[in-house]
Amino acid sequence: MNASEGADSVLLASEDMFLYEQLPNFETNVPALERLFKGIVSVPGIELMQTSHITMAPVVKDPSIIERLAPLIVPYSHVQHKSSTHPDKRAADPIIGLETGSARLFDTYMKGKGYPYMSRQCRDVVLKGMEILNRHNLFPMCTFIMGLPGETREDTKQSLDLLYDLRDAKGTFVPTFFVPLEDTRIQKKDSAKLIDMTDLQWEFFFTCWRYNLEFWKGGSRVNAKFSLGVPIYYSKMGKRLFGEVIKYPIARFAGVPDRFLRKHLHLDFTGHKRNPNGMQPFDREIVPGFKNVREQGLNLIDASQLHHLRPSSNAADTSAV
Repeated sequence: MNASEGADSVLLASEDMFLYEQLPNFETNVPALERLFKGIVSVPGIELMQTSHITMAPVVKDPSIIERLAPLIVPYSHVQHKSSTHPDKRAADPIIGLETGSARLFDTYMKGKGYPYMSRQCRDVVLKGMEILNRHNLFPMCTFIMGLPGETREDTKQSLDLLYDLRDAKGTFVPTFFVPLEDTRIQKKDSAKLIDMTDLQWEFFFTCWRYNLEFWKGGSRVNAKFSLGVPIYYSKMGKRLFGEVIKYPIARFAGVPDRFLRKHLHLDFTGHKRNPNGMQPFDREIVPGFKNVREQGLNLIDASQLHHLRPSSNAADTSAV
């Protein structure tokens, strides 16, 4: 209907596209996804298709998923980037919630997200999955959550270490703040607040946006604007609002060389220059830690295990009346 009225774009909405008509044990139903994507672009007038959320684990478990789906997604993306190998420089940008580099926090709040891998394997899964996606011109938008309940400085350092390992990745990194959802086990936890961020969290925040600036707007002219503007912001407003915890992280964002900052920051980028070819292949095998969703320590239920409730005979009689 929308296409007949002139719409030329389709936005897919899902918490995880890989769960579309899922098979037992969260196996990705690739044929169903192929039919879905082919059906969308076959509609007269549809020229663009915006992808939705995905998870990284299925990409690592079976890279052929991306090999089969990328040719059906990338040519219809609105995103273009010079590092894409597509003839039209197109690249798809699915959303991936990486959330944290801390295996402890991952195990506490989202261990099912990594199935069939264990929480302690999450870093390797992210690195291998990102390289696979990038190789097929999927440059994802990756979100992180800062201020998860119970987050320690060591947890933040692990997230920074993961971010460092992603320094040559092709994509966008979006730091977000923890906000409790109603009707969940953590609904009474306090939201993370900008004013309470630690020096390490500020480093994470500005490192994300430095990556994004380099990847999407790389160039001396753009960097020069921040080199001039950031010191003025810090002296006039930033220091007054947030204190000195922002000083060194924002200085790196402004382009101050790391050799002057590394004593004050967790990460050290001295001598590093973004590799235009992207990440190096992750050749090491990652053996899944779980064989099925009902194993002890996971205990998930997939859609194939759900039973639809049938209306009672009384309800059926009432509906007939």
